[in-house]
Formats: sequence, C-alpha cells, structure tokens
Amino acid sequence: MNRKLSKKVKKKSIEFLLDWLKTMLIESESKKLSTKNYKNYLPQETHVFANGRLLVSSFTPRWFQKKIKKVLKRKPIDKITYNDII
Repeated sequence: MNRKLSKKVKKKSIEFLLDWLKTMLIESESKKLSTKNYKNYLPQETHVFANGRLLVSSFTPRWFQKKIKKVLKRKPIDKITYNDII
C-alpha cells in the first residue's frame, strides 16, 4: 500500500472511531468530541494480552485501520461505510 492510500485509511479510521464514540456518549458530550480531543475518550492501553498473544484492542484507531484494509480488497476507499466495518 502506498503512502497516499495509507493516509486515506488513517483518516477514514478516525472518522469511523468518532462515529462510534458519538454513539457511546451522551449528546452533550458528543458535541464536544472532535478530531483533536478524541484520544481523551479512549483508554491508554491499545493492546490486550490474551491466549498467549498480544492483540490490538477493539475499537481503537489501529483496529479500524485493520478492518478498513480487509474491506479495501473488495471496495474502493471512497465507498467504504461504517456499516461495512462493523
């Protein structure tokens, strides 16, 4: 994957993360949410140790990136929606 596409994937993953966070927060808190402060709402630990392996925690930016890359094989990046990932 080239650098242009990886930048698009990263932006799309943050979009999806914000969409997911807005569903989890109350309305007044979701209005405060932005691309600059979304990390304050996420836990510090991004990985989980389970079954003797280190795994990426679900619903983190990297988790969304991995899901987008899987869907990217079937659809172009512009056509991928939040429902395709979840």
